[in-house]
Amino acid sequence: MVIAAFALNGSAQKMMKLNDALKTNSEPMPVKMRGGSMMKYDFGEYKTILAKAGWNSSKSGRSRGIEESESKQKASIELKGNSNDTCFINISLNETSESIRERVVSLSKNRVAWEREQEPSKVSKLTNIVATITTSADTSTWNFVYVVKMSNQGAEQNYSSGFLTDGTQKIEIKSIRVWDNGKTPTFYSEVGYEFDLDGVVIAAVQNPMDTLQKKFVWLKNGLDARTKLILAAAAAIVLTFHNQTPA
Repeated sequence: MVIAAFALNGSAQKMMKLNDALKTNSEPMPVKMRGGSMMKYDFGEYKTILAKAGWNSSKSGRSRGIEESESKQKASIELKGNSNDTCFINISLNETSESIRERVVSLSKNRVAWEREQEPSKVSKLTNIVATITTSADTSTWNFVYVVKMSNQGAEQNYSSGFLTDGTQKIEIKSIRVWDNGKTPTFYSEVGYEFDLDGVVIAAVQNPMDTLQKKFVWLKNGLDARTKLILAAAAAIVLTFHNQTPA
């Protein structure tokens, strides 16, 4: 039913609500996808020359009505532009969830009994993407962090936040949840991200969960080649793991 709804609502190509200055000073680069052990994403002059999955592990346990589970995924990506410089990306996706089940107590004839178990009373899910980005051009390291918390205790309990930094500069990562026509998606929340440096949006990625809608990357005109390569690497991280971190 969800797929049918996507097909019904997604026949026309949509574009995310883009910052006006970035829209004026950039060109949308359509994302091309290629298969393999992991999907590879190419856009503009940037091409993924390697995308390799790392190890996967999971562990779970139950104690006193609390269920916890943790899963980890790792991947490595190499991205290249028109120059000779190559970007090396190591990514870790970590997810922890907790569901707490409450039992309803009944009192009858001075006897306490478990009447039934509500299923579940509380669900909390914390997902984070942590990545390091290095290039063949220098020895500096950029760190990419994005965290999403989900709870069924109300929207005020949910949050998402991210940044990209080399220890000197800090680029904020902000989720975009509106299409250019002002409408929001029906079956998911995020349609893309903006990258903000000191109040100026310098890049954006459109990567909706709806597979009928195209993916795009924007990089602000006038940025130096190294900054563009770092932002392209951040876009590759988003394209690789974005749909596993709904907010």
